[in-house]
Amino acid sequence: MRNIFLICMVFLLLVSIGCNQESLATEEEYEFLTPQVVVLKNPKLNVYTSHEVKRSGSWKKENALLRDNRGKILRRADITFYEYVIFEKPLKAGEKVNIAGITLQYDPEKPSNIFKFNQVGNGLHQPEKYAYMGAWLGSAGALPLKHLAGRKFELRSSSGKNTVFTGTLNLRRDDPGYQGRIPFTGEEVLELDYSDFNTPGKYYFYVDGIGRSRDFVIGPETVSEAFYIHARGLYHKRCGIAKKQPFTAWESPACHRIVYRGRFPENAGHYRKGKGGKEFGFFDRKGNRIEVKHFDLIKENPPYKKESVTVSGGWHDAADYDRRPYHLRIVSDLAMIYLMKPENFIDGQLNIPESGNGIPDILDEAAWGLKHLLSVQQKNGGVGTWFETTGHPGPGEGLPDQEKRTYYVSAPTRNGSLEYAAAASTLALALKRAGAAAEAEKYWKSAQAAWNFAANPKNRYIAVFRYHGKVIFYREEIELNPEYAVRYAVNWYLLTGEDAARQAVISHTKRGTEAFRKDFWRWSPLTWMPLFETGTFEKLSGEYRNVILRDADRMISDQQNAYPYRSLWHASDAGWVHSMAWGNYHPLRRALTLIAAHKLTGDKKYLTGVYLANDFHNGANPLGRSMTSGLGSVYPAVFLDLVSYADHAGEFVPGITPYGNTFGIDRNAVKMVYGEAADSLPIFRRYVNLEFLSVPSSEYSVWETIAPAAAATGYLIEKPELPRKTWQNRVPADDFRKLPGYRALP
Repeated sequence: MRNIFLICMVFLLLVSIGCNQESLATEEEYEFLTPQVVVLKNPKLNVYTSHEVKRSGSWKKENALLRDNRGKILRRADITFYEYVIFEKPLKAGEKVNIAGITLQYDPEKPSNIFKFNQVGNGLHQPEKYAYMGAWLGSAGALPLKHLAGRKFELRSSSGKNTVFTGTLNLRRDDPGYQGRIPFTGEEVLELDYSDFNTPGKYYFYVDGIGRSRDFVIGPETVSEAFYIHARGLYHKRCGIAKKQPFTAWESPACHRIVYRGRFPENAGHYRKGKGGKEFGFFDRKGNRIEVKHFDLIKENPPYKKESVTVSGGWHDAADYDRRPYHLRIVSDLAMIYLMKPENFIDGQLNIPESGNGIPDILDEAAWGLKHLLSVQQKNGGVGTWFETTGHPGPGEGLPDQEKRTYYVSAPTRNGSLEYAAAASTLALALKRAGAAAEAEKYWKSAQAAWNFAANPKNRYIAVFRYHGKVIFYREEIELNPEYAVRYAVNWYLLTGEDAARQAVISHTKRGTEAFRKDFWRWSPLTWMPLFETGTFEKLSGEYRNVILRDADRMISDQQNAYPYRSLWHASDAGWVHSMAWGNYHPLRRALTLIAAHKLTGDKKYLTGVYLANDFHNGANPLGRSMTSGLGSVYPAVFLDLVSYADHAGEFVPGITPYGNTFGIDRNAVKMVYGEAADSLPIFRRYVNLEFLSVPSSEYSVWETIAPAAAATGYLIEKPELPRKTWQNRVPADDFRKLPGYRALP
């Protein structure tokens, strides 16, 4: 009884304080969306208000995992509780309102997050430019905005605050529901079309009765900055080199310089049971296809002879430190973007150690993805392309150079070496076009050696292993992968003009076309773009063109019509709408198809689509935040990144694009945060972040999310320039938890 009495006394005291003592609220405690709607963050007891409330809503959102006073990551969520309060009448400028013992004051000069737009800014030559207004109020649903359609909005100069452009608020389409039940945005969305305004400068949006937005920029430097930040993501994930000043303020020592030649095969798909029959993969003694865990296989099958190689090159795959065959796609895509738009790229553009060597920096970054493979290429031309160890590192293990595990390079296979040959020959072609003859020759010779190894059937990889105490067998495919074969042969033809190269393309045309029709969704859309330079191979190039334009036209239609925001994602009733995981949802990754279509046709609608994808990525989306760390004003402040856990910088490394949306909600988030309320969270808002407890949304990979964004924005560059000092001299914030993106509205 005594405890109950004390609890009641404390409650009455809180009520008394709330009613009688006014304390000024901090900016972190509340945020006005409009003069009539305020959001309280982690509010105290809502015991009194001096302004009549019409209705309210609530929601809770995890920001990350909690840290203790020493910075140790705990297995508990740091949750913000949001209370959305809608007053009966809008507040006037300077008007105060008392809620829960704190005083809020409406200031029309503070930007509202109801405005969603490209926070980095729009290109000067961007054909169409849109901002959006919309908000979701948790359990209160959509912020009503439809009644504002037809009213005016202003574009004002940030310096003089004078109106430079006036437009009309247009109502976007209604928010669709998945299976008629789950909303995608949860909003009523208005569009601000300012496509006709192209004067360089800094501006903000203003709507009478609503308020103003943050500032943004129109000018060619905006796309250059986006390209720079995305490319920084690759630089910060480099393996085998120290990241340090003057190239970055996020420093870490050189790592993983020693690798041992291993025995494991390099095709990750073969480790799954799959449906490949008995031609390739892992098998038991009875000839049954089996599934194998690569960590266990490597651990149980050390090399017969311990031979080490000193290497530098490649990128850490994600939060892990392995270097994967998938990364060869980065090399090809960066080299391909250069070949498609060489005028966009110069030496010194990315502030990397190679800057000043006379080679465009984009090709130096691409070459970093092959340097380690050059080091391990065997005398017979074979190349192992997967660098792996016996387990994943985890939080608390320190920086990459402190890792104790031994790394091994996979055994060369025919198709692994062929994939390397395709990437190396693409880079060689780009380097030759850039005038770097010596570097081009180096990679071309290496590609030829790898091709010769792959072309010899005797080099098919067949091996016997011990696995969980039993003997198992491995066989590589009999035939060469037609995607890689065609890519290499086309590059060979363009580099030399030899008839043998032409015959090689022809010999793989039938299987290449069949594989293309079946598996194009697995490939980079830029895979076979050099075909169109040859002026021949009409059947192959015709099929490629048809598929590219088919997919691009569908994307453009979805972008314009499928959702309230212009997103490149599948329409709500499409069969693949649920397949958001592992970065598939990311607009700049999907925009590579539009880039290929634009290069093939010159049609402005495809280029417009790439610009709008960049807008969506940078903040013109339901969350109103950039999808890449360090990009824009509100961006991911924390995610699964082991280096950022250990480098003692106050802010996580810039240039990282976490996976984000996964359509569903991670089970740990359901258990720790949402419970039954998870089902009511709009699909485009399901950016769950519990770091290593929500890997499918909180991690990233260099090839799935970072490199495609760099390639896409590189294509958009309007005026190549050296990095500005504000970009180069950026330093980490003192505490990532104080960044706007940490407790950003859900």
